[in-house]
Amino acid sequence: MSTRHLRYLFNPASVALIGASERPGSLGAALTRNLLGGGFQGELFLVNRRHRHVREMPAYPHPADLPRAPELAIIATPARTVLELLAELGRRGTKTAVIASDTGARDAAEADILHRAWREAARPYGLRLLGPASVGVMAPRCGLNASLGHLFPQPGPLALVAQSGAVQAPLLEWAAGQGIGFSSVVAMGGQIDIDSGDLLDWLAHDPATRVILLDLEQVTQARSFLSAARATAQLKPVLVMRAGRGGDAASRQADAIHDAAFRRAGLLRVRSLRELFWTAATLAFDLPVIGDRLAILGNSRGLGLLAADALLAAGGRLARLGPETGAELRQILPVGVAPGNPLDLGAAAVPAQFAAVLDILLRDRGIDGVLVSHAPNALVPTEDTAAAVIEAVDRCRAPVGERPAVLTCWLGVDSVHAARQRCLERRIPTFDAPDDAVRAFMRCWRHQRNQVALMETPPDTAESYSADPAVARQIARRALAAGRDALNATEAAALLKAYGIAVSEPEVTAVQPADSAPPELSIRTVDDSVFGPVLLVGPGGRTAALVDGVVAALPPLDPVLARQVIARLPIGQASPEAGTGLLEGVAPLLVKVARLIADLDEVIELELNPVLVGVADATVGAARIRVAAGTAPIRERLAIRPYPGELEETLPLPDGSTLLIRPVRPEDAPGFVAGFARLTTEDIRMRFMHVVKELTAAEAARLTRIDYDREMALVALRQRPGQPPEGCGVARIAGEPDRERVEFAIILLRDATGIGLGSLLLRRLILYARDQGFRELFGEILRENQVMLELCRTMGFTIRVCPEDSGVMLATLRLD
Repeated sequence: MSTRHLRYLFNPASVALIGASERPGSLGAALTRNLLGGGFQGELFLVNRRHRHVREMPAYPHPADLPRAPELAIIATPARTVLELLAELGRRGTKTAVIASDTGARDAAEADILHRAWREAARPYGLRLLGPASVGVMAPRCGLNASLGHLFPQPGPLALVAQSGAVQAPLLEWAAGQGIGFSSVVAMGGQIDIDSGDLLDWLAHDPATRVILLDLEQVTQARSFLSAARATAQLKPVLVMRAGRGGDAASRQADAIHDAAFRRAGLLRVRSLRELFWTAATLAFDLPVIGDRLAILGNSRGLGLLAADALLAAGGRLARLGPETGAELRQILPVGVAPGNPLDLGAAAVPAQFAAVLDILLRDRGIDGVLVSHAPNALVPTEDTAAAVIEAVDRCRAPVGERPAVLTCWLGVDSVHAARQRCLERRIPTFDAPDDAVRAFMRCWRHQRNQVALMETPPDTAESYSADPAVARQIARRALAAGRDALNATEAAALLKAYGIAVSEPEVTAVQPADSAPPELSIRTVDDSVFGPVLLVGPGGRTAALVDGVVAALPPLDPVLARQVIARLPIGQASPEAGTGLLEGVAPLLVKVARLIADLDEVIELELNPVLVGVADATVGAARIRVAAGTAPIRERLAIRPYPGELEETLPLPDGSTLLIRPVRPEDAPGFVAGFARLTTEDIRMRFMHVVKELTAAEAARLTRIDYDREMALVALRQRPGQPPEGCGVARIAGEPDRERVEFAIILLRDATGIGLGSLLLRRLILYARDQGFRELFGEILRENQVMLELCRTMGFTIRVCPEDSGVMLATLRLD
């Protein structure tokens, strides 16, 4: 997984098409036509073994005959020629190749052999491969149309990453009709090298891309994909569409697991092309949706009620008009029309009335969005109403993000085309049906809410979740030594006890009358072929085998994540009286089970059933655990890297206190805020290179809820006898996606200096970065920060002036 050489895929200076042709219906002919017609400004080379000219352009017989090595090669020749071509291109120095050809393999085994051979041929040269069976790549900014698409989009803010070309064609057609353009369009094909994670990493830092659309059929490398998806979703919206829910139990379970993975990464899932279209359009216009309270304004009572029904069905709320809003509306509304929501102005409503009402609604702080819907009639031109709406939006003085979002719905086709175009030109989302508008509004709101939820700081409950993995591991190994792969009831209870999970005595869980029996759940694990060990929470007792109502969760979990899982359980939504028991009993239980699974390689299957949900707690009625020896280390199989406890280290200090160095945890966020407040202005300037007044809770959450696969932060805590731990400093590294370079930063509190902590933390960072395979460690240091510069010199760093700022020094250390 890497972004290495991807810039040559999206912005090459030279392109070679191997297999260029004029033969109708061939891959080569379609690619030739599109490459020549896209307006590409770089060098374009055509390769054809039989003809010296193709479409009146010179053609070369082999890549070796090209005057220069192309940065990007498109291969449209039969599969039998690909291996030789890759070696030839690699020797010439080509950086990236798109394999448009299919393998032609008779089965999956034969295809795997070909894929492996192609990768091995490209690897020595660092040649990156997209495909096979890729319908290509489009980069409208540079006129690159190296694709089999029938349309070439205009430049714009959307990026499309598709598994195949099936979704690409209708999406480009729709976007063209909406006047929405693309920064890039890429079809991954077989993903033998470049995959969705690589592309997300690249697009995350592409300034021309504001929204990413991901059409995904399969995930190839779960941990790398989720790591890239999470990092990207923190920067810009990522919409994902995955088909394949199916009617059978296995398909529904796989869909639930994918849904859990997408949620955990912060992706916004859509389930239809139509939903993808309208949500993408709304997000492309940077619509700031700050809540779920929608006001509905229109000239038709029926349309208003349809929109209201759609809003309530989607979990939104009809905005309550404030007293001042109601008073102002009464002064301008037509006779017989009372303030309300939906607000129907009547078929004869003139544009000025729409504008006047919208002026008032946009000032109401109790409204998060306004949907203006309009049915055409012979009384008032629709375009005039659209112009009035636009003028009202322009008059609103409240900053974007602090005023209601405005969406429009112009029903009709030809008669409302001009109205829609005016709104699109003003970047106001417009829809052709009220329910589409409402769903897009709610999708945007959920995206905002989910991003906040992902950054929520969990409580510090380390003592509540203490465990003894050594005891649990010993129990599992004793059973294996006895030749058994299943623990008996006593062993299962003892293993669970090591993680603070108690199993009730049989008489406690005796059958109760149906009207008084508490709700029953089951918690079990499965080893998913894509995402590895996963928790499934669903109906318990005899209904545990049902897939409907099951919610998946990827370990590890903390209390915040566990509560988010519970919020999606049907029992929590249908039985409010069980809510406290779910939160207070099942949430801690989920956290403990997730930790157990993340700790023990030997446990391959676990089921707690029934889990009885009481008024304020939950009780495990029975447990079943299967074990195995020789499995791959569990931490390698998890889709999300768990807390790396192996990096914890305790050191004695001369004054009798101890120093704990450990990876950062999400619950450290309040400590970060408090520690920042203790820094001097000079400390802050030395670390951040400018003065920062405060560290907000949101910023602290981002610094502490990290992806251990991408970055590492080591916190130093001083423990004096009889006192709570005291933060001393933080050392952090953040790697680039291609894993070539990694940046470091260290900050210490003044009262923690003079004990060698800075050099200790820097040594730990160097060792960790080298162990993770990075080739270079670097840091930017203010010229006047002589203490840090001298420390780096003693550690072997090379120091030079930063080319972009003479007041900053660049410290670099080779790690290979």
